[in-house]
Amino acid sequence: MAERDALVAELFGTDSPSGEEGGRFLRTREVALLFQVSERAVTDWARKGRIRSVRTPGGHRRYPAAHVRALLEASGQADLIDLRDNPD
Repeated sequence: MAERDALVAELFGTDSPSGEEGGRFLRTREVALLFQVSERAVTDWARKGRIRSVRTPGGHRRYPAAHVRALLEASGQADLIDLRDNPD
């Protein structure tokens, strides 16, 4: 849970400029951690077009942080993003 909280704070905290969110891409493991699902579930979502992803030259998927944030908000997990207000 601490790893998840740290990732949320890094991505959506008050210290991260909002312009940087759009340029950052998350690994499958990071998205899985945020949504508390398996990496396989995230890969399946991407394959089915439920989550936006791009492929690296090596064939790995990466997910736009801004898109992941929007999905978190839409899924009712926006309370995660409120961690930015609590520095603990």
